[in-house]
Amino acid sequence: MLRQYLHLDANDRLEKHGVAHHDPATVMCWRILSAGGQPKGTVMLYDKLSTRRSWPAEYRLTQRDAGGKVVVDKLMETSPLDAA
Repeated sequence: MLRQYLHLDANDRLEKHGVAHHDPATVMCWRILSAGGQPKGTVMLYDKLSTRRSWPAEYRLTQRDAGGKVVVDKLMETSPLDAA
């Protein structure tokens, strides 16, 4: 599941914010909300990264806090949405 890769509090929840298509990649976006509904940050998942990279990765997961600071930036070979 996606949550295992993120820095979240137990009561935080993810709310799907949208999907954007940037040929050939798809970018999925979520908002991180506190238990009280206050925004705490964002999560973006990019797929189909350029094959001209020197490392094998299909996905990039990025988490930012409410101030825009990057908290997690991880390259992955498999989708975090498919992880058990």
